[in-house]
Amino acid sequence: MYRVVILLLFTNLFFMLHSTGNIAKYINLKYSFLSYSMIYVLLFLTIAEGIRWYFSDKKKEKENECFDCRHGHDHVHEHHHHHDKKTRSKGKKIKKFLAYTFVLIPAVSGVVLPVATLNSKLVDAKGFSFPALEDSTDKYGMHQVLNPDMSQFMGKDAFLDLVSKESESYVGKDDLTLRDEDYLVGLEVLYNYMGKFAGKTLTMKGFTYNGPYLERNQIFLLRFGIIHCVADSGAFGMMLEFPNDIHIPNDQWYEVTGKVDTVYYPPMKAKIPVIKVTSYKTIAKPKDPYVYRNSLN
Repeated sequence: MYRVVILLLFTNLFFMLHSTGNIAKYINLKYSFLSYSMIYVLLFLTIAEGIRWYFSDKKKEKENECFDCRHGHDHVHEHHHHHDKKTRSKGKKIKKFLAYTFVLIPAVSGVVLPVATLNSKLVDAKGFSFPALEDSTDKYGMHQVLNPDMSQFMGKDAFLDLVSKESESYVGKDDLTLRDEDYLVGLEVLYNYMGKFAGKTLTMKGFTYNGPYLERNQIFLLRFGIIHCVADSGAFGMMLEFPNDIHIPNDQWYEVTGKVDTVYYPPMKAKIPVIKVTSYKTIAKPKDPYVYRNSLN
């Protein structure tokens, strides 16, 4: 019975994630067919386990009837045997109950608890560092900031070839807009070919983040990007530089336009691209605040 309940709850969990669209907050949607297929797999397993449990329960009822018929034949021997069996059975049930309870927690909490959207608090919690520029071997998960470094997923040489091909769609343009669908690709090109975009106009949107060691007229504009799943997500974006001092709280959504330039950022010990803002406006938080890597080829 416990197995049927667990399978049913996990079936419901995957169904709810897809029906509400919250699945996009956990995985790259190009892999959604895998989790979607799990709804049917789990539903099939639930039905199969339900049928097995039903016939198993019927079999136990017949065995109990036979036990009652034989019970009077050897009362003392059967009494001790039955007592020992009940003691072992009780201990086994307690262990099974505890094990199933721990399995049920994610199935229930995944539906009942609200899905939190990643924001600047997570950037603070994980640390604002740039392993790609600091020559670190630890480049995973939330340690990725600003520049999406896909080389860890495909090898450095293959990645450089990829970015070279991607740059052909951007380098010749004087006005660029980073849209949701090409946000990560565009940033890859910008960070790897900073010099070729100096003086060009760029428009992008994201949430604000007051990173460390910024001037009074500087702030970061970021989007959380998901490569495969939320475990390898990162806060990707660019520094903004305004004509005058500004004070903007974290997690405010803006669309900005400005000229691309470079600036030396001490914490990262390197030059990074910066947008010298010419115009900006507040915008509503997008329905899907995340961006995704749609392709690695």
